[in-house]
Amino acid sequence: MAGTIFSENYRIANFETDIRSDVTLQYLLDVIVQVSEDQSQNLQVGTNIVQQSGVTWVVIQYDVDINRLPKANESVKIQTQGTSYTRNFADRHFWIRDMDDNILVSVNSLWVMMNLDTRKMVKIDVDVVTPYGSDKVKRIEKMRKIKKIEGIDPIEMKYPVCFTDIDFNGHVSNTRYIGCMSNTLDYDFLKNHVATKFSVKFADEVRYGDHVVSQAEIVEADDNHAVTAHQILVAGKIKSVAQIEWKKTN
Repeated sequence: MAGTIFSENYRIANFETDIRSDVTLQYLLDVIVQVSEDQSQNLQVGTNIVQQSGVTWVVIQYDVDINRLPKANESVKIQTQGTSYTRNFADRHFWIRDMDDNILVSVNSLWVMMNLDTRKMVKIDVDVVTPYGSDKVKRIEKMRKIKKIEGIDPIEMKYPVCFTDIDFNGHVSNTRYIGCMSNTLDYDFLKNHVATKFSVKFADEVRYGDHVVSQAEIVEADDNHAVTAHQILVAGKIKSVAQIEWKKTN
């Protein structure tokens, strides 16, 4: 049986939203990750405790389905569940519901444990994962495949990595990536489209002082729908890739 579902109520702040008053993709991830940390703290396996063993949780991929983005000042219920784990991987699900219990957003995520000194993946510590009640399984549900940028002239934007981009794991926070990626698209596209689905995969860390290049390409488009492919590079090496599906707003 899968782990216990942990739930918190949350009110979307104005600063977490865009020109349409929709929560941004970055803040969408920020708020669900905070709820997972709140669950961990409640179970006495929060980040501060886990890191005392010289390891930390890092996310490998998010797969996100959006029925409707929450609005500024809207109260929502955020739920999370540590679903299952193997020797090396763990998956965690999230749901954002309105106060009538309708699902607005659902998320599947894949996690590993990283040694803080070597920055390499290590076997999951059973003592850390047991409190969630997750199922021990042989295989974890597969994550989505992500379309790659194939054009020779993608849209491009450069970002310096600043001190405030760095999280408690000593690298750029995973939620920052989708913000950089989506902001690489031009203003008119973003004003006239809203995301309905996205996946973002993390291949390697981005550290303080790195110079990030964010690239994007519209790989599919018609009158009502578009798909964009994205990648984050440092010194020509791909650090993260993403795919976002959009619907036209007018």
